[in-house]
Formats: sequence, structure tokens, C-alpha cells
Amino acid sequence: MSHLYEPPRPRSARREWRRKEERRRRYLRRRAFAFLVVAALAVGLGFGIRWLALRLGQTETAGTEVTPGTNRTETPVADLPFTPERTIECPDLDGDGQPELIAVSPLVDERVHLALLTGTGKEAKQIGQVITVGEGTLTLKDLPRARNLLVWQGQLPREGEPVQVEVGGEKALEARGGEPVFRAWELNADQGLVPADYYAAAAPLDPPEPTVILVDKGLNVLWYYREGELVQTARVATGRHIEGPAPTAENWEENLSTPTGRFSVTLMVPGMPYLREGIPALDPANPLGTRWIGFSVFPDDGGSLWAIHGTNAPQNLGRWSSEGSILMSNGEVERLYDAVEVGTPIVIQNSLAGP
Repeated sequence: MSHLYEPPRPRSARREWRRKEERRRRYLRRRAFAFLVVAALAVGLGFGIRWLALRLGQTETAGTEVTPGTNRTETPVADLPFTPERTIECPDLDGDGQPELIAVSPLVDERVHLALLTGTGKEAKQIGQVITVGEGTLTLKDLPRARNLLVWQGQLPREGEPVQVEVGGEKALEARGGEPVFRAWELNADQGLVPADYYAAAAPLDPPEPTVILVDKGLNVLWYYREGELVQTARVATGRHIEGPAPTAENWEENLSTPTGRFSVTLMVPGMPYLREGIPALDPANPLGTRWIGFSVFPDDGGSLWAIHGTNAPQNLGRWSSEGSILMSNGEVERLYDAVEVGTPIVIQNSLAGP
């Protein structure tokens, strides 16, 4: 018989059944194994998600600061468009013998929601509108000219930490943003949280002199008093050098600080030309604005180096961004210009520097 040909062997029915049964068992074993793997993965994923949720909850709880006068709340408040993370206890506003509450939401997308509530738990009702603020601190404060204000304190955008520079061989710090900013609300039993002027409320009751321009370069605010009465409050910008030597006749060209102390108005001009770039007075492009209220910092400077003046960049008000002068909006500086005269005292202080 040729080795290239072999006749087929007859197949046994029993042998064929065994082969089919073995294939079927292998298939069932594979399906059972796959099912066990999928079930194990599902159980593990479930435990993982539960663990992650618990950890996130712990982190969120640990990051929420509860100050005196505040309480956590876990009970949903009826008629409130957000779930409070905590509440701040307020004085009794409606005379029912129960303190009102300020509901505070968690920080989400760098925003916090606030609402004044009356009542407690599910019976609590919202008063007035929901207020939205950025990241910051919330406190109830008594200010010189207002009591029980809700005060939010935040920061303006920061480009980095202050930079050390030299002024006349001495060290100085140049600001890179991060100035403090405040908002305030009165608590009203009918209208809820009513916006208030924090800076006007913070004005001292007793000015250093009856008629004076008082500037706080820490808060970047100017107050004008006439005969002891507060007449004007305005946000200002002050010098970029927040620490360093005082301006002198020797270092004034490189000194960008707003000096502190007592000065007086020595020069009043309805518009000063910007000589550095040849821009005429009262030109819309002039960074010195529409009025110049100069004050003398050292002998013989004539009030032409430092001044309270306007600006063509009102977005910089509230910042440590000037070359040393005190910048106001053009409307505010025109109002002040019409109210003061040569010889009016100017007192410049820094509340952030402490006593």
C-alpha cells in the first residue's frame, strides 16, 4: 500500500460522544471562570467607589472651618436653592425670640452661596435673594459706622509673591497683587442680605483732624472729612512698594511707595500733562486723569511728585499698583478737588502694618 494513501478509520459513536462531552465541559468551565472574574471586578469596583466617596466626604468635612457663632447643618432647608454646609447664627431680627441664620453653601467652582434664613430645619424660610461670593472668609462684624454686618474678605488676583527690590541701596518689597478686598451686607428681616458699603462703614468715627483727607493704603481707601463729618469715601490705588524706605530727595526717582504721615495740599491743577510720554493734560490717554491734588513729601518738591490724582485705568483701583501717588476715579477726584483747598491736611496711614 502506498504511504501516500491511508483509508479512513471507522469512527466509534462512543468515542465521538466523549469528544463532544469534553468540549462542552471545557466551554462551561470557561464561562464559569469568566463570570467569577466579572463578579470579582464588580465587587472590587463597588468597594473602591464607596471608599473614594467616604474619603472625599472626610476631606470636605476636614476642610470646612467652623468659627464661633457658626453651626453645621445636615437637615435640608425648605425653599432654599442650595444645600447648606454650615450656618452662621445672627441676632434675632423679627422679634420672635429665635436667632436668624445665614446659610452658607460649600465652595464649588470657587463660589459660595449665602442666604438669610428665618426659622430652623425644614421649617426654615429664605429671606431675600441668594448672594454669591468667591473664596474667602465670612464673619459678623461691628464696624465703626454699622453693627452686625456680614463681612466677606477675599483677595484680588495675585501674580506671585512680593518681589524684593532695592531703593537707594535699601531693600523694599514690590507687590504682585493679592490685595485684600471686602464686601458687606446688612441683615434685614424683610429684605434679607442688603448690600452695604464696607469702606464707608469702616471709616473712623473720630478723624485725626476735623477737616482732613484720610488715606489708608493698606485697605486702599480714601475718606474726606469736613468739620468732623464724613463727606466722601472712595477706593484708591497706592504705591507698588509696600515695604521699604520712605521717599527722600535722594531716592524719589526709584521709590514707588506711598509715604505715610501728615502732609497738606500744596498744588492743585485741573489736569497735569504726562511729560514722560508727552501726553497733554486732560487727554483721555493721560494716566494722571483729570485733576491733580499735589502734596509735598520733602522740602522744595513743590507738590509736583506725589499727588492725589485721577486715572485712565479705573480697573486698578483697590490695588497696590501706582508709582507712589494716590489714584482715584476721575469722577471721585473731581468731586474731591471741588471740596478741598491748598492747605487741607492729608493723613496717610497703613492699617495692615499694625499700631
